[in-house]
Amino acid sequence: MVGEEASECRSMLEMSYPMENGMVRCWEDMLHLWDYTFGPECLDINPKECKILLTEPPMNPTKNREKIAEIMFEKYQFYGIYVAIQAVLTLYAQGLLTGVVVDSGDGVTHICPVYEGFSLPHLTRRLDIAGRDVTRYLIKLLLLRGYAFNHTADFETVRMLKEKLCYVAYNIEQEQHLATETTYLVETFTVRWSKL
Repeated sequence: MVGEEASECRSMLEMSYPMENGMVRCWEDMLHLWDYTFGPECLDINPKECKILLTEPPMNPTKNREKIAEIMFEKYQFYGIYVAIQAVLTLYAQGLLTGVVVDSGDGVTHICPVYEGFSLPHLTRRLDIAGRDVTRYLIKLLLLRGYAFNHTADFETVRMLKEKLCYVAYNIEQEQHLATETTYLVETFTVRWSKL
């Protein structure tokens, strides 16, 4: 199972994440995900008639890129492939060719300077701290407050809670005041097993 179907049955499944810290760690699971994505349940495409645009993180090892290209050409038989660095596309989406992109995803954060449409790898920084770490920390905080979790199933629930309710404070002092002195920031998040 993949996607929403897997998410709905997560209490009965052991969830697998084929990517870790921005890199494919389990190729078998990644292939299953791509089969689903290109198949009738999702995009329903014939790769032989398509070209594909793939994004990659800055500093992606050549070996990793070659393996993905090999799979796209040989297994799926795409007509053509273009691989672009995520930070460059982020700037393009804003109508810019030059800038600094801070890209914090699920498994890795990159700070990538881009000049005239080209990333500058010698100035790019990688941090193996990202969304998944925030979710783990949120689980830790909730455990300290007395909530019990089935780690595999409830990781997804806490991730959804994080994505719905958490944000970066613009003014930390004001946020701390609101959190300690008022109920303005109090939100309810209901899940099957409890209320947070």
